[in-house]
Amino acid sequence: MSDIKSFLDELKQLNEKDCFDVFVPSINKKVPFKALSVKQHKDIVKALLGGVEGTVLVTKIFNDIILENSTQFSDFKLYDRSKILVELRQQGISDKVTIDDKDYLLSELPEYKAEFKKDAEFSYRGIKIKAAIPSLELDSKITEKSVIEISKFTSDEKKVGNSINILLAYEIMKFVKTIQIDDTLITFSELGTYDKKNIIENLPLKLNNDILEFITAYKEYEQELFTYSDGAKLNIDGSFLTSE
Repeated sequence: MSDIKSFLDELKQLNEKDCFDVFVPSINKKVPFKALSVKQHKDIVKALLGGVEGTVLVTKIFNDIILENSTQFSDFKLYDRSKILVELRQQGISDKVTIDDKDYLLSELPEYKAEFKKDAEFSYRGIKIKAAIPSLELDSKITEKSVIEISKFTSDEKKVGNSINILLAYEIMKFVKTIQIDDTLITFSELGTYDKKNIIENLPLKLNNDILEFITAYKEYEQELFTYSDGAKLNIDGSFLTSE
């Protein structure tokens, strides 16, 4: 038994040393990361088999991998995720990916330039909103809450039918920082999920659409950063870190 324990200790130490540098866009420099573990691989596969809730949870698992495997930094932003995952796969699994039966190299993606708007302000009829691309930590917390709400539906049909509206509301929650009416300032990070959801659902449609346009513009710009010269788009989904 002692031999097994010593062996496992040595294995863990080797894993801790198995690091490579990964570029983090939000701080514009490289950070050491540990390679993916078998357990993390299993967590992704398990989520992929978990229906609607599992599909949504994959993004949180990606966040957890980044936060756990970084050895020197933890204040990651949402727009760091895709770039980090690409490099984790490139250095730890394979540089090659297959899109629509055609092989591509991750090293041939466009240079990553985070030249999109990272925050914005909107106002309408006395209501002022500040929005910003969230941290991975906040993204994970709100994603967990959305999964809890989806899981309340008893059938897969109802989960699928209601998940779009649920996820849309929770996505907006992630990006709102503050809402102000006259002298009353509400900081979203200080609110519970129930209050956040009520506020989002009672916003004027104009402000709701403004926030969604901000989110969409960021995501469309980021997608272009993971699009090859022939138009093939890299899909960073649950299978991205589980297959060569």
